[in-house]
Amino acid sequence: MAAFTFNAGQSNYTGEVLGDLLTLAAQENETYKEGLIHIKSGIQKKYALPSVQLGKIIQDHKATPDSSKGEYTFAERYLEPEDFMIYLEFNPRDFEQYYRPFQPKGNLVFRELDPKVQATMIRLLMEREQEYINQAIWCSATPDEAAKVSSSDGKVAAGKTEIGGEAEAGPMKYFNGAIARMLMNAAAAATSEDAKCGQVKIAGSGAFADGEAVEKELYAMWEATPPKIRKKAGLVILMDYKSWDAYNKYLSAKTMKYSDNRKENEHRFQGKRIIPMVALPNDTIFFGCFTTGMDSNLWMGVDYANDEDVLQIEKLQNNSELYFMKVLLKMDVNIVRPSEITAHIPFTYTAASSGGGSGTGG
Repeated sequence: MAAFTFNAGQSNYTGEVLGDLLTLAAQENETYKEGLIHIKSGIQKKYALPSVQLGKIIQDHKATPDSSKGEYTFAERYLEPEDFMIYLEFNPRDFEQYYRPFQPKGNLVFRELDPKVQATMIRLLMEREQEYINQAIWCSATPDEAAKVSSSDGKVAAGKTEIGGEAEAGPMKYFNGAIARMLMNAAAAATSEDAKCGQVKIAGSGAFADGEAVEKELYAMWEATPPKIRKKAGLVILMDYKSWDAYNKYLSAKTMKYSDNRKENEHRFQGKRIIPMVALPNDTIFFGCFTTGMDSNLWMGVDYANDEDVLQIEKLQNNSELYFMKVLLKMDVNIVRPSEITAHIPFTYTAASSGGGSGTGG
């Protein structure tokens, strides 16, 4: 077999392959494919997510307006991507079918692998990373915040929940995911910086006994959601698969005794789309405006760790056939308008003793 070499023998990547990598890291996951998150790339340090709330801005007509009227509240939440690394070792022979057709025959050293082939191989190598990113968007938490989270049913000790725990691909500890952000915001003092954009409405926190309990909670959450939020086009209902399966079974028994089990019940409640999510912990439901657009209530910030050694694929050592792949990325997640989210979260959060929650506004 001819010698295997990535990227014309260079250890760092640019252009087509690197662009494909960042797209893969951010977009090849369930949350993005379902159209639930807006991705902002190129954030080197910090990105502000502004929120404006207007109060009473109407007053009587007079020559000189009353300057004491007009309530305007401006607040910011932030995306501050944190570093983490993807690393694995692999044998190029496992991927020979992808690059062999592009290699010359004989003992010539192959100096350049087509970028499209490189991108294909990188995608195959990073399949597990996609699962990790999807779960981390929702369940990540820094060690300090994860220590304040415990299971609401008391079956899991504090700090040992899925929030900030271990995914199959690695630890979810590098940034605070959406659930941690919601818990932190809901527990923050009303006067804190974190509450300036409003606070998440926590409708419940217990486990669902059956599908009927899920339906009851859906109605309670619908009533807790203000009508002006219900009318928003981007409003969707996110639900874990355990809850959806129970609810789906309950609907089948409720609507038709001898229903055709080849047909699935419509994924809707009060006309709003229900999206079962693999990434969500059991007994979790969210009502919110989650889209891929600027109006989304869930944003993700991504960037390269630096401009040079973002992606390295090199020989592990001179006397080995194995290669290693190392990817340096930065990522963060935040909610934009907490007051527009209604949640059933099976966790409790113990805020700081000062009562100020995280106190960081973001």
